[in-house]
Amino acid sequence: MSPVLVFVVCLLPLILFLKWTRRFRENYSDVFGYLLSLIGTFVGVFVGLYFTDLQSAKDKKATAVKVLEASLQELKYLDRRAAQIEARAETNYTREEQKFMQLELPPFFAHTLRTELMAESLHPLSVEQFNLIRENLLFDAGLIRKDAVAVNRAQLQGDLADYRIQVRLALQIIADEISRLEGKVLPEQFEPTARDRLAQLTKS
Repeated sequence: MSPVLVFVVCLLPLILFLKWTRRFRENYSDVFGYLLSLIGTFVGVFVGLYFTDLQSAKDKKATAVKVLEASLQELKYLDRRAAQIEARAETNYTREEQKFMQLELPPFFAHTLRTELMAESLHPLSVEQFNLIRENLLFDAGLIRKDAVAVNRAQLQGDLADYRIQVRLALQIIADEISRLEGKVLPEQFEPTARDRLAQLTKS
């Protein structure tokens, strides 16, 4: 709801007190009082809805930030786990360890990103980036599973490295989104970086 519209609505009662309404006010005082009460009620309800919308938007942003902060920790854990697997890639490991050597699509991309809250809160440029990263992670996760089964250590290291690149890129985007939602970064600061990242992802 536009603040300008709210301002205009708040000016409505003043119309009744303009010079050209003086005769109406004097001749029809009861009707004037009724109209004034009616318009006052309308303005009160309208302004109340406006501030309710503001509070709702604020609460939604705060919730989105909490979800993104939890997603940061989730992705940081996956990055650490990928680093552990990468460190063990050159050593001998048993078939029983293959489950540990595999990585799946992070829950953020599998579930969180698809929620209504994220759809409403994230910047469209971030959504585009996340969708590209999601496809890259799905592809890398599939390769990592094959590498682990085939005990292809050299290929496993390369695919794990790419997986980690995608995860760290997602971490950067989430951190930028948190700053944007908290008002620490203005749109003119946020969008150029997001566009550059999106261009890089499209080319890769």
